[in-house]
Amino acid sequence: MKNLFQNILIASVILSLTCAPIASYAMPEPVPATQTDKQKAAAQKKKEQEKRKKEQEKAKAAREKQKAADAKKREAEKKKAQQAKANAEKKEAAEKQRAKQAKANEEKREEATKAQAKAQAERDKAAAERAKAAAEREEARAKKEAEQKAKEEKAVRDYEKYQANLENPKTEVISYFNLGLRAGYAAMMDKINGAYMGAGTLNQSNALQQLKGGPGVGINLSYNLEYGHFLFETGLDFRYLNSTSVYGFQATRLDRTYGAKYNYLFDRMSEMRHLLQVGVPVMFGAQFSRYYFLVGAKIHYSLMAPYSQKGKYDITVEDPAFFDPYGMGIYEMNGKTNAPIKFRQPDVSIAAEVGIDLDEWLQKQPRTDKDAKKKQQKVKAGQRLPFGQEHIHYRVALFAEYGVLNTNNTPAANPVEFEGNQVEVSKSNTMMAMNGNTILNNLFVGAKFTVQFEVPGKKARPVPPPPAYAIYSVVDANTNEPLKVAFVETRGKESGKIALREKQIGPKGFRQKHAVGTFTTTAKAEGYYPVTQEFEVEKVGTTQYVTIAMKKRPVFRVRVYNKETGMVIPATIQLLKNDTTPAYALKTDSVNGSARQMLEEGPQYKLHINQMGYNPLDLVISNIGDSLNVALTPVKKGEVFIVHNLHFATNKTRILSRSEQALNDLYMYLARNPQIHIKIVGHTDNVGKDAANQKLSDGRANAVMKDLIERGIAPERIQAEGRGETQPIDTNDTEEGRQNNRRVEIEIQ
Repeated sequence: MKNLFQNILIASVILSLTCAPIASYAMPEPVPATQTDKQKAAAQKKKEQEKRKKEQEKAKAAREKQKAADAKKREAEKKKAQQAKANAEKKEAAEKQRAKQAKANEEKREEATKAQAKAQAERDKAAAERAKAAAEREEARAKKEAEQKAKEEKAVRDYEKYQANLENPKTEVISYFNLGLRAGYAAMMDKINGAYMGAGTLNQSNALQQLKGGPGVGINLSYNLEYGHFLFETGLDFRYLNSTSVYGFQATRLDRTYGAKYNYLFDRMSEMRHLLQVGVPVMFGAQFSRYYFLVGAKIHYSLMAPYSQKGKYDITVEDPAFFDPYGMGIYEMNGKTNAPIKFRQPDVSIAAEVGIDLDEWLQKQPRTDKDAKKKQQKVKAGQRLPFGQEHIHYRVALFAEYGVLNTNNTPAANPVEFEGNQVEVSKSNTMMAMNGNTILNNLFVGAKFTVQFEVPGKKARPVPPPPAYAIYSVVDANTNEPLKVAFVETRGKESGKIALREKQIGPKGFRQKHAVGTFTTTAKAEGYYPVTQEFEVEKVGTTQYVTIAMKKRPVFRVRVYNKETGMVIPATIQLLKNDTTPAYALKTDSVNGSARQMLEEGPQYKLHINQMGYNPLDLVISNIGDSLNVALTPVKKGEVFIVHNLHFATNKTRILSRSEQALNDLYMYLARNPQIHIKIVGHTDNVGKDAANQKLSDGRANAVMKDLIERGIAPERIQAEGRGETQPIDTNDTEEGRQNNRRVEIEIQ
């Protein structure tokens, strides 16, 4: 149908072009009236001819166009047929490829299914092995727990049995052989019996004595018996005492030949005595827990007693041939001792000893298990260990021994002797020989360290109480989930002593040995309020579960941004407690403009921001867990703000170092706002002359401008001006008001 219409249209166009010339020949030629009409007719004719020519050309072009369209159509139909053929071939090939791919995919699926089945079988096998291993571990853990529980229960039974047997106890006799070392202060206290008037030519009077004493050491080998609390000790005791006494006395001597009288003044004559003794102690006492005491007597025999003297003496002569006495000078003692020291035997001393056992700190501890770690338990106060484990013990004590008998037996003799009429002293005797009735008592006090060798006994040792345990766990109070990290410390409620030093506890908790008593435990964790609670371990061998629920601590968050641009602002935020007291200082970061802080519950907080280039802001915080978005309004063109915390040297333009933060804030404000131009205006109070204040304000404004330029701000963005004392903002009658008037302001241009 479409081709039919096209053929009819083409035939119509051809007939119209063919019939137009025939019609023109058939029409009669008009009769010319005038020449003008002829010209018009000719022009009309020419016009019609041109029109016909154009129509013919147009018809020709239409025919050519139609011909080209037909050719193009035929070409398109041909290409379409070729494309249809190619598509059919491609479709056939695609069908073959799909069939081939489907077959390959089916084979891959089969292989994948087999591989998955194999992998699943392997996973099932691995899972079974893991389940078996887990079951074995669980079985081992349960077995270990059961063994541990059985061991603990046995320890409890043994202890309870021991406690029951305490109602009818059998006192055990324990024997020790001791080696003791002593050191301390010794004194040989001689008591000179008044003044002495000697026979012959020697007189002594006004004898003075000063006791200094000296060091003493001793060794004792003893046997110690312990029966319940009762103690008995005896053995051999060796001691070596050193004692120094200083004497002053006066002696006179007559020269019968010349009638002269010699006066001898012995001002400070020092005599050092040494005494070596061996003795037998007989001591009784008692022991309570780690403490003990012994009292009794010691009978000593002196083995040797050397002595030595040194000093000076002054000789004054009263000669009848001279009116006044004259001196012969000061002489050294020649050190030639004469009469030896002799003692009465024996020397009986009363003795006392008070001390403490050091086993808790020095004794080797017994192993409580046989694993490679060789864990050890601490010996408790007063506890003795069986001989098979440890039989060496240690003690330290303070002792005192005082001789109650007079042991001096030295023959009476003059302190000094002379040969003939010789002026100088030729011999000296011990001061113990003065009068022959000088009383001597020995004193020895100091510290003693003893090593005890325990003789094994037959009776079983006391059963130590089994330990009690506390199992700690820290959970969230809201979710009851264990915290990943928490720190726990426990102290005795009454004593305050640490029972568990601060320890990190994870989700699995922690098991700790505890003595019987009441304890206070404190738990801390990041983001939670600290918690303190009490728990009690009532008896040995029990386990106390201590669960600490911690409440999350709310976090206050704040974000600061520019109200106009929405850009975040690194700002300094001050939080005031109860509206006046500074509590926290926060700094928002430059990326998010945010900061966070955990606040203390109770007080009412107020947020204060005084950021450079922005209007100050005060805001009351209604809830310490709030998250606030705070918008700061930038200072507009023509507005003025004060640069706070900017300090200058007194009456100087030099900026002090503590102004660095204020200058840096001003620089950052200008750097973040490159379109801003400012004028720095300096002000002063009214102290001083107007001209000086004007010059000072100019200098300070220029000093701030110079600092900003050195930091990198373009000079054309900054102006500086000083206005002296002309624009106060407060009274100049008080120091506080004058301080407010001394300021630097920034005017936005």
